Amino acid sequence: MSPILATEGWLYQLLRWAGVGDPTAGHVQQVLVKPVSVVLVVVVAAVVGWLGNRVIRRWIGSAVRHAASRADSPRAERRAVTLTAMVANIWRVVVVLVAVFVALGTVGVNLTPVLAGATIVGATIGFGAQSMVRDLLAGFLITVEGQFDIGDTVTVADTEGVVEDLTLRVTRLRGPDGTVWYVPNGDIRRLGNTARGWGRATVDVPVAPGADVDRLLAAVEEAAATVHADPRYQRAFLEPPVQWGVVDLGIDHVTARVTARTTAEQRDRVARAIRQEVARRLGDLEHTTPPPS
Repeated sequence: MSPILATEGWLYQLLRWAGVGDPTAGHVQQVLVKPVSVVLVVVVAAVVGWLGNRVIRRWIGSAVRHAASRADSPRAERRAVTLTAMVANIWRVVVVLVAVFVALGTVGVNLTPVLAGATIVGATIGFGAQSMVRDLLAGFLITVEGQFDIGDTVTVADTEGVVEDLTLRVTRLRGPDGTVWYVPNGDIRRLGNTARGWGRATVDVPVAPGADVDRLLAAVEEAAATVHADPRYQRAFLEPPVQWGVVDLGIDHVTARVTARTTAEQRDRVARAIRQEVARRLGDLEHTTPPPS
C-alpha cells in the first residue's frame, strides 16, 4: 500500500469522488487536515476553558461566597473572590496544557520522548524544590481554609505579629517592635489567631502582702465597672467584667484578677484601660506595687 493510500481519510475520499486525481487528493489532505485539526483543537479548548470558567465562577464561587458569608472575618468576601479566581486560573492552565499536547500529537509529533523528558525534569525539579512545593500547597490550604486574613494578629511558633501580606509561598508579619518577619507557609504547623471572634481581657494586680485585701478587691472591681460603664468602651464589652478574687499568694505578693469578655480586636485596649483605673484607686493603699503594664 502506498503512503498516500495509507493516509486516506474523509477529505481524500471526497476529493476522489469529485474527480480529483489520486496524488493531488492525497497531498491536499496532508496539507489541510492537520492545520484544520489543530484549529479545531484550539477552538474546543477555548470553549471548554470558557465553560469551565463560567461553571467555577457561578457554582463553585457561589458555594465559596456562601461559606464565607458565615465566617467572622470582614475579609471573607474578598477571600472568596480570590479563591474563585485561583481555581479558575488552575482550570485554564490545565486546559491549555492538554490542548498543547493534543495539538502536538495531531501534527505528528511523537510525545513519548517529550513526556519522558518532562517527567525526568519534573521529578528532578520536584526533588530539589520539595520545600517550595510544600510552601505552595500549605499556602493554598491556608487560603482555602481561611485560617487568617491580612490585618489579623497571629502567633506562629515564637513569632507574633500582624499579617501584612499572604501569598501562596510566604506570609509576611509585622512584629510589635516593627520587625518584618517572613514565614514560609510550609513552616506553619501551629498557629494562634487572636483577631477572630471574641477575646478575654485579663488584668492581674499584684500588691504587697501587707495591703488590705478587701480594699484591693473593691478597687479592682470598681475600676473594671468604671471602664465597663465608659461610653468609649461599651461596644468593646461582650459581657460585664468578672472579678476572680485572689488568684496567687506568695511570700512577697498577693495577686487579684479581673477578666472581661470583649471583641478580639479590643481586648488589649480594654485591659490597658482597666489597669489605668486600678492604678488610680491603688494610690491610697499602703505597700502596693504598680500593676504590670
